[in-house]
Amino acid sequence: MTLAEYPAKILGGLIVKRHIATILALSFVTGLWISFDSVSPAEAQTWLSRKKRQVQTQAVTTPTTQATTTRDYSVLKIVPPPAAGLYIGQYEWVQNDIASFESASGRKTALWSKYRGTWANGYDAAGQPHFDVQAANLAWQEGKVIVVQAYNTHPAPGESEAPAGFTVDKLLSGVYDAELKRFAGELRQYGKPTFFISGREPNGIGADYFGGFGPAGDKSLQWAIENKRGFAEFNPGSLPYSSLYSDIGTPQICDGVERLKAAQRYYYDFFVRREGLKFLTFDSMGWAVHQANQIDYDVADLPATVDKTYAKQLLQSCHSFANFYPGDQYVDWVSLDFYMIDYYAKDWPGLTQDYVVPVENHFAALDAVLQEVKTVAPTKPVFFMELGFPDGTQQNSSWAAQKIAAALPRIVSNYPQIHGFAMWSAHPSWMVPGVFPYDCLIRPGTQQATALKNAVTTNGSSFLSCVYLSDGQLHPNCVN
Repeated sequence: MTLAEYPAKILGGLIVKRHIATILALSFVTGLWISFDSVSPAEAQTWLSRKKRQVQTQAVTTPTTQATTTRDYSVLKIVPPPAAGLYIGQYEWVQNDIASFESASGRKTALWSKYRGTWANGYDAAGQPHFDVQAANLAWQEGKVIVVQAYNTHPAPGESEAPAGFTVDKLLSGVYDAELKRFAGELRQYGKPTFFISGREPNGIGADYFGGFGPAGDKSLQWAIENKRGFAEFNPGSLPYSSLYSDIGTPQICDGVERLKAAQRYYYDFFVRREGLKFLTFDSMGWAVHQANQIDYDVADLPATVDKTYAKQLLQSCHSFANFYPGDQYVDWVSLDFYMIDYYAKDWPGLTQDYVVPVENHFAALDAVLQEVKTVAPTKPVFFMELGFPDGTQQNSSWAAQKIAAALPRIVSNYPQIHGFAMWSAHPSWMVPGVFPYDCLIRPGTQQATALKNAVTTNGSSFLSCVYLSDGQLHPNCVN
């Protein structure tokens, strides 16, 4: 059954049911309102995007000795993009995720490795990052590049990828410099081209805080809306290295995204200028692609006690890519998170019917975001930091295969600015109703694998298993 079969109203091309449950309750999920008496696909997307965080560590073995080379990898980055085509990537949240994808596609991945399959590897119980140089060298030897993160710029209580009480304001004030310097030393021992992310999906899984609100940056978006204090309480002019933020602190721009912008600049300045790690390649945190009129649905679900005119103004400012973008000097790749997901009643408490979102709706949402990107970062290459074509939790699905067959060739032919992707996978802890019930891993022998293999075979030269570095040459341990 599709959305068109339901009693509906049409908003921005996405047909949604007016009311799909009668539960008279208001719950708080990671600090934001979710009202189940008025749930729509767009609303469900906002909710679920905050539920998919998972840290998964992996064991590694002792590396072999790497061959010497005349190239100085410590000054090379993963730029510019290839003249044509897309780098292939896959996350490894569970052992053998990458091997499964490679078997299904018939191609090796260029991005991420079984030795370091996510940015989240290596955090200790105190939220401090640690970099396993041996694992990274193993990844390099198999022809892969990896991704790292310092502290996630998400100041929510319980954030596992940052110390307790983390705020962007403390970061900018130098509170964490000693630990960051220690982490930089570990990265320096590796000294090879590496992706660096400053935070994850700030307008999706991180949208309950963005980069923080209030005078100290420790308040949530909910607090900012309730108290009408989402603007003009962040002024970094008095902080160290204030010249980095000369254009930040605008009273009309969401404080949460201005803090994110400042954090990216701080990380770039700290690791590249101060610590000299010229091999780090910076992305833009994986800006989430949302369905049309997402903000309208979010505002409609706020409590009646909230000033909804103010809330809409704040949400529009917070969800503006132009307000968030840190600037070309601090970004090598614009990264987006793009999931073609549907909403099934069995997977989402409060839903009474299934909602299947047409492929065209997903691409319309992508086009809208890419137009924003083009406005502020026209020369930057784009890649999907997270990409998925799931059919709920089904591992072998004709509908998921149809999405793959429709989407991948279209991305190759119609979006020349997109030059890479990293496929999402799955983890048992989030594959449950109400969390993130979407299995994105493509396994060999499935209908999804057949669609993937056909897309790759038909467009073989467009799918690249080896990255180019800034000296114009390929990674030394792989070929395309």
